[in-house]
Amino acid sequence: MTRNVRSLVSNMWWNKQKSRTAKRAPSSATSPVSPMIMSLEPRMLFDGAVAATVAEAAQPDSQPTPDASAKSAEQANSASNDHHAQAPASSDVAATPAAVPGTTVVFVDSRVKDSASLLAGVAPGAQVVELDATKDGLQQIADYLGSHQGVSSVQIIAHGNSGDLWLGNSYVSADNIAQRSALLAEIGNDMNVGGDILIYACNTAEGDTGLSFVDSLATLTGRDVAASTNRTGAGGDWDLEIATGSIESVSALSRQSMDAYQWGLATFTVTSTSNTGAGSLRDALTNAQNGDIVTFSTGMTVALQSQLVVSKNITIDGDLNNDGVADVTLDGQNRTSVIRVNSGVTATLDGVIITRGVASTAGASSGATIAASDALGGGINNAGNLTLRNVTVTANSAAGGGGGGGVNSPNVGGGGGGGIGGQNGAAGGSAGTYTSTAPSANTGGNGASFSTAYLAGQGGNSSGGGAGGNGTPVGYTNGGAGGTATSGGRTIGGGGGGSGFDANGGRGGSAVGGIYNASTGTLAIIGTSTISNNIGAGGGGGGGGTIGGNGGRGIGAIWNKGTVNITSSNNSAMTGNVGGSGSGGQATSGGTNGSSPTAVTNIFNDGGTLNATYASDTTAPTGISIVIANSSLSSGGTSAVTFTFSEPVFGLEISEITVPNGTLSNLVTTNNITWTATLTASSNTSANSNAISLPLSAVQDSAGNIGTGTVTSNNYAVSDTVPPTVTVVVADTALAAGETSLVTFTFSEAVTGFDNADLTVANGTLTAVSSSDGGKTWTATLTPTANLTSTTNQISLNRAGVQACRIFPETPVQALPRPTTTPSTRRARPQPSCWPTTP
Repeated sequence: MTRNVRSLVSNMWWNKQKSRTAKRAPSSATSPVSPMIMSLEPRMLFDGAVAATVAEAAQPDSQPTPDASAKSAEQANSASNDHHAQAPASSDVAATPAAVPGTTVVFVDSRVKDSASLLAGVAPGAQVVELDATKDGLQQIADYLGSHQGVSSVQIIAHGNSGDLWLGNSYVSADNIAQRSALLAEIGNDMNVGGDILIYACNTAEGDTGLSFVDSLATLTGRDVAASTNRTGAGGDWDLEIATGSIESVSALSRQSMDAYQWGLATFTVTSTSNTGAGSLRDALTNAQNGDIVTFSTGMTVALQSQLVVSKNITIDGDLNNDGVADVTLDGQNRTSVIRVNSGVTATLDGVIITRGVASTAGASSGATIAASDALGGGINNAGNLTLRNVTVTANSAAGGGGGGGVNSPNVGGGGGGGIGGQNGAAGGSAGTYTSTAPSANTGGNGASFSTAYLAGQGGNSSGGGAGGNGTPVGYTNGGAGGTATSGGRTIGGGGGGSGFDANGGRGGSAVGGIYNASTGTLAIIGTSTISNNIGAGGGGGGGGTIGGNGGRGIGAIWNKGTVNITSSNNSAMTGNVGGSGSGGQATSGGTNGSSPTAVTNIFNDGGTLNATYASDTTAPTGISIVIANSSLSSGGTSAVTFTFSEPVFGLEISEITVPNGTLSNLVTTNNITWTATLTASSNTSANSNAISLPLSAVQDSAGNIGTGTVTSNNYAVSDTVPPTVTVVVADTALAAGETSLVTFTFSEAVTGFDNADLTVANGTLTAVSSSDGGKTWTATLTPTANLTSTTNQISLNRAGVQACRIFPETPVQALPRPTTTPSTRRARPQPSCWPTTP
């Protein structure tokens, strides 16, 4: 938070610099203020002391009041002018109007993860508005400001990127902001003159596009705007490096909350339907960091020419209006599988259609038990932790290649898996006297062989599975035919197995059209997700000597080796998925022919875990109570504290708990629902109103749901029953006429109302007592009375009228030798905390 204040302070004394845009600045919201865009953060390098002073004064741990903010701004400007000469203002740029003090409103977009933790400790008096994900965010802001007058600071927490911002279901960018000019003018008019708009989102002001966006926003609202040129939140900072005009506002967020926030505020918005290049989905996936969101400027179909790979913990959001219906299509164009999620990655696909993906594998070469590779998901290949929310996986295809013929030499390969939609199939198995044929439109290549006539497996195609190698004419065994899968007018075939002779035949490749979930994968299918009309065809097994190769399994929807959690409604909604398995290869007489495995239409659970009645836990844990057993504590006293939650929670730490005038220790639990700790009241403290509070964003349940809101304890009082002490020290205890001595009064705790009227000085005078440490240590200068000699003197403290939120004790004051006549020995009686003492 200190860094954020530094940025704002810098801006305050730079606000007369020349505008980048050099536009004339009118004086009201109806006449837009000239944007004076400048970089804020670098200027703090000139005077860190000023920044630290302002940061501490304005926002010691969290948030200032509006008056404190304004005062800090004035101090910052003054301090800057004292130390650094400013460049003259441009003659064609008018000064921004003086700010009118008012209230602060924080608008939070629904995409902001764990917003409750970020809002913990928000500035007193600040109004917080959460934007509805299903409605236009700009309109929501305008409507709120229209009915709540007197707002001087609008602070927006949202996801963005260079030159854009997401608010509700509206996408605002440098390219389309002019289309919202009327609404933005309304927002500016409803704010106080000189008001500020602070935007907390990643990279919004980055580059020329970002500067254009900030410039336009300031122009169209007529208000000063500050935004960030880099990452905001986790992995970045909370500085707003670019601003227009004079920014008087200080962040309403607490420094502690910002420092502890574990998410970024970046959303990469896809603007291009191309396979690669600027604005493409592939480019966004490359640039995104863990925790980011990738979304789309509008509904679109992304035309892929190669598989997308997700290697970071992100969300791909294609449900642009948050109505549970996909608005974006990822199209494999029947030439590539669509998307892969790597192992160790946690990702969410929301509101997208995965379609026309194809996975097809080559036929195997011959030899002993040479299997063809499996075709692992025409639509999705998942090895990570993937959630499909409101996702449609449809019309994807896969075909396995044929198994290699069981021939040691010469070689007889299996046929390649077929293609579909005019695209080439996979290659046939190689390494024969006659090489394999190349794949062609809709068709896989034939395997290699020592004869051009019949021995190699044939490639599958869009009419069905490829034929197995025919070895009968020359005493070889036949390969198995590739499987065929048809749905929705689409057909794909697996490659045929090669002929065999003196070795075991190879297995045909298995294939799944829709989704492959690896052994490391966890797949959750929720919301309105549908898995339909996907087809998978296995390859034929290779012929063999003693043993023929098994055919590959054909699976339509899902092949699971890991964990699949699917709701009962999503499970029952699966339709039109078809699998076709390849035939087994033939063995020699007396041997064992290969088998054809059972084809699977929907889910093939291959040693994994399947929950087909999954009820996704989306309910965040709540705090039922915090109970302090002893609500009346003396300083240093202790009490048991019990925290009770709605379900088992994890991640609770003492550092997350706010304890006014006390500390917690010994936080333990036996069931993660009920936690206990020990409260110890602070020393030298009297405070009647105290309550322990816990932001529930500090905990999460076993499903990973993060708590929201705050739970607060019953009130407890702390009373100071330990009398403080005071000592008086005279630096020079032997004074001659005309000499002086420093006198120091040291209390064991701070006091107020202490002045010279409370002191009696025998045979001398004191200058006015003063304190520079908040009232604990006081000093004055003693001057003895002239023309007098005395060896026993005292300074006495009459504490009548001295007030402190403590009890004064009966404490003898220290004697002062020379000069005096009769010493004073008056002592003050102890009095209750914050009451005037009496003599």
